[in-house]
Amino acid sequence: MSRSTSWPSRLVLVGDPAGSPFEFAGFTKLVPLVVCGGVFALSIALGLFGPIDWRLGNPVAVYVFLVSCLVALTGGYLFAVRANQLSHADNYRRIDPNALMVLGAACFLLVFPFVCYATTGKWFPDVVMGLTDAGRAYATTKLLNETSSPTVLYVKMLLSPATTPVLPMTLFLWSRLKPYSRVLGVGCVTLSLALNVSQGTANGFAETCGIAILFFTLVIGASLKKGRRRRILLAAGAIILIVALFGTYYSTIMTSRLSADIERAQGSSQSNPTDAKRSEQVAATMVDVGYYGGQLRRDSVFYAVAPKGLVPLGVLLTSYLTQGFKGLSIAMDQPFTSTFGLGFSEFFRHNILKFTGHAQDEPAVVASTYAGKITGAGWPVGQRWATFFIHPASDVGFPGVVLLMVLIGWAFGAAWRDVVMFGDPLATSVFISLCLLVFYLSANNQLFQGGERAIGFSVLLVAWLAMRRRWRWSAVRDDAG
Repeated sequence: MSRSTSWPSRLVLVGDPAGSPFEFAGFTKLVPLVVCGGVFALSIALGLFGPIDWRLGNPVAVYVFLVSCLVALTGGYLFAVRANQLSHADNYRRIDPNALMVLGAACFLLVFPFVCYATTGKWFPDVVMGLTDAGRAYATTKLLNETSSPTVLYVKMLLSPATTPVLPMTLFLWSRLKPYSRVLGVGCVTLSLALNVSQGTANGFAETCGIAILFFTLVIGASLKKGRRRRILLAAGAIILIVALFGTYYSTIMTSRLSADIERAQGSSQSNPTDAKRSEQVAATMVDVGYYGGQLRRDSVFYAVAPKGLVPLGVLLTSYLTQGFKGLSIAMDQPFTSTFGLGFSEFFRHNILKFTGHAQDEPAVVASTYAGKITGAGWPVGQRWATFFIHPASDVGFPGVVLLMVLIGWAFGAAWRDVVMFGDPLATSVFISLCLLVFYLSANNQLFQGGERAIGFSVLLVAWLAMRRRWRWSAVRDDAG
């Protein structure tokens, strides 16, 4: 019996499994885990042997926990991709990516000029100022975020389930997109990058570059088996170019922002330092500020292998990757007080308490979270990183987080399987979101602290799991029949 009559024909495609440029076999199965999980593993290695010693009070407990989370993530992922046990692939139902692209691009373009004005003070991204004076651009964005009306940002949050799939589909479902969908996808991604640059921020640019690097790494992995040398070389060249562009951009904006911080700290009454002097001050700030209680390991192997000119940038990047372990260490010394589902997300906690008429209880709930406890202990979460783990640990404890990592690993692997085998755009969005979550494990709770990502990911995750379950039950009934 056909099951197609219960689905809107314009939105749902049946059959034609994937048309994906990737084959779900061999190294391709593991690339997301190797790339994103590899960043987490690298952060652990840098914490142990890198150029910054955070002087943790409980290093054994911290690193045993971190390694346990890495093992749990890996185990869940490998279980999800262990075998191709899916039947009825020709009848797998997924939303038409072209319809979803039109919807997402329309929502994005509708709010883009208003978001641009609300965050930069201009109706169109000022890329030139973002590149030449990132310190001023960042300060302007920060001020506007604190003083502007939040209405447009709330609208952007509500539209996030539609806009989130645009980038993932543009990269991973390119072969399935029609020409107009490709133009819309590339246009939206370009505008988004331009806005990030005009704001003087690095995170959005870094995430887009990271997703692109993951994509081209997957292309290489898929091409090795088939011996497509030209494709491998082009993908490798693209990765090198992206890394070089991001390194240049990151170094430029961070130098500008640190320089602006130094000038503000010195006061406007002092004369501006020369360019050479400012560069010296920036380098000193990047290396010798103590990194919130850390100290440099002058005997680290890092100094033996890193080119001298890249040492300041390398130390700064190490700080970004490992700074959260100091906050985690402080949290693990605090007593556990469960917040029963209100600790994992600042956004959901605030709105659930407000909606249920318990807004007055929020300060007490926050004080019960690990984030609140370590903020009170002198490590202000939000200004400093404390890893992803402290947030769900506020609800289920640190042993419970290890089990949670198994589920995250399973969803990560299952979403990737659905992307490659079936070209499912919902799975594509969930997959990229989980890539970001895993990528930022050592830093913060990337998916659930801000409203846009929290809403977008939650809605898309539920939709993907619901459609996946419905398809599986339909397949079971067909087998029984």
